Amino acid sequence: MADGSHHAIGEVLSLLKEEHPDVTISKIRYLESQGLIEPERTPSGYRKFSQGDIDRLRWILTQQRDNFLPLKAIKRRVAEEGFDPVADIGERLDSLPLPEPSLFAEREPDPELFDQPDAGGPQIGTIEDPSDSSATDTDGEPQPISTSAITRTPASAPSGGFGSIALTAAELAGASGADLGTVAELEKMGLIEGTQTVDGMRFDHEAILVAKAAIVFQKSGMELRHLRMYKVAADREIGMLHQLRGAGLTKGGSAAANARVELALLVAEGEAIRRSLVRRALGLEIES
Repeated sequence: MADGSHHAIGEVLSLLKEEHPDVTISKIRYLESQGLIEPERTPSGYRKFSQGDIDRLRWILTQQRDNFLPLKAIKRRVAEEGFDPVADIGERLDSLPLPEPSLFAEREPDPELFDQPDAGGPQIGTIEDPSDSSATDTDGEPQPISTSAITRTPASAPSGGFGSIALTAAELAGASGADLGTVAELEKMGLIEGTQTVDGMRFDHEAILVAKAAIVFQKSGMELRHLRMYKVAADREIGMLHQLRGAGLTKGGSAAANARVELALLVAEGEAIRRSLVRRALGLEIES
């Protein structure tokens, strides 16, 4: 069903299928349900996608496939003023100081990651597109692993371990030696993440570690905005680890416990590789 420059969901699928063979109608519906695309609706309730919608879809799928960006990072990018998916897809990532994709990028995603209920499926009282022949398709969107799902106990952490303390922004600033402006900027960039409670936003021990590290960089002459490269690199690593063991976390019980143990090990080994590469490139002493 084409209407001028608009396309039905089945036509959009055909346009994207060659470049993104694993895309499905259910995945497109899911991305819509998450607010990443907003196709128009006809008076009868049919979706109709503009060329802009298709360009944005292509950009999103490319970031997930090539750069392992989680939806949270993608949402922030598409919400930026002046975002242009056509220009961005060919220029932005080339201009960022990003690490090369891991060899794991060549792995096929675990099919279990995509075997989730379709959050954007048919709802009572709505009319689904006639081209949508996958009404029974349960191909949903895998969610990125929250870093809190990985059991971590930093060497300097209190005995309660990760997430065992809850500080206000002012308390975090006092504990780390940062000012409130620095704390706000780190949260805006996604380098620290608070938890909303009935008493307001609270930050854990991980936020203290990040804030202290940010101050060291500031004293060395680096602007806070340049620390975003660590967030970009972390998002890519999270995507890779999600493909490897993300399905286990959704199963609960011993499967989830085993996945967390393996993920903690992989995170630690990844840190060892990164440290070695950076130290060697800068001519620093290699840790024994």
